[in-house]
Amino acid sequence: MSTTLALGRAFSCLLTARGQVRCWGTNDSGQCGGDGLGGVLALGAGPDHACAVQEDAIRCWGKNDLEQLGDGTRLERPSPVLVRAMGRAGEHIQHEKTQPVLTRDGSCFFWSEEYSGSFAACTGAHHDMDIFRLTGRGPAPPCPSGTLCPKVYAASGAAFESALCTLSDANGVPRVACPFGPPSLAPRQPERDPGSQDDGKTVSVLAVGRNFACGLGAGGVLCWGSNTRGQLGRRAPADTRDPLPVTGMAGAVALCAGAEHACTQKADGRVFCWGDGRRGQLGTGDPVAAGTAVEVPAAAGAKAIGCGEAHTCAAFADERVVCWGADEAGQSSGSGKGPTAAPRVVAISGRDPGISNRR
Repeated sequence: MSTTLALGRAFSCLLTARGQVRCWGTNDSGQCGGDGLGGVLALGAGPDHACAVQEDAIRCWGKNDLEQLGDGTRLERPSPVLVRAMGRAGEHIQHEKTQPVLTRDGSCFFWSEEYSGSFAACTGAHHDMDIFRLTGRGPAPPCPSGTLCPKVYAASGAAFESALCTLSDANGVPRVACPFGPPSLAPRQPERDPGSQDDGKTVSVLAVGRNFACGLGAGGVLCWGSNTRGQLGRRAPADTRDPLPVTGMAGAVALCAGAEHACTQKADGRVFCWGDGRRGQLGTGDPVAAGTAVEVPAAAGAKAIGCGEAHTCAAFADERVVCWGADEAGQSSGSGKGPTAAPRVVAISGRDPGISNRR
């Protein structure tokens, strides 16, 4: 099991390699209610809610005004509740393969099977979306014997918008689709022949922000959409649907996106960020935007990175976490010390209970 960071608007959660969830930051809607939850296989966060996949259940907590927690109510939940409102889709979930993807007003859970294709079960605003082969009516018939079904192998939700994008294969060619969200999130994708040489613009990981998105592939990082704060990793153009490379990001292995900033980690352990930095979310020590990637030395060697709306965190093998950026509710410090443009260690153990339990 790998370490995971799931960051929301003003709270942060860590999934340790031991399968335990630790949360800190605002708790005015129960966002930190999953703190201490164990046996977790995967974790995801929206702006004000979070969901965890366990071996035999999916549990969510936090804000629930649009039924995004899937428990059949609109009540805030300060502790994890079972997701139930997915119709028959929930009967077919393969928990050990499930990827949670949360947006501002919904939660989706994706998994793929080699000869059956990809499936989705959703709650909240996305519950009636006919996204993949499973729409709440049960799985579609299997693909013809001996053939592989097209599969969705990555998905990303913009935790700060009602946007959802997926990455799937179409005759062996990766395709990004954004069935829910602004048109700018769907990149211009010229047709390619199956089996043709990689043109450097195929991606295997998606990260969606507010009106922009980035993908991680063998050639590095590509971004498209809005560039008002340099979130495409380049100073020009202002916006584009053409996936453009972020300079110097060859060898990247991890990627995350906040509202208007993005960060990546290279194979050598170095972490870089770009885009909006007015609240310190780039970790440079200066609250300014950057149209090119800048290194965050304090995050080097981390096992996981995560981007919140305006803060960023990196987790290490010893479960130490460093964060930088917005901190009005303690999401970057665990103690609410105010915005910081320089990374600092989060006080997860023994933190001020007034932060994680703020109502």
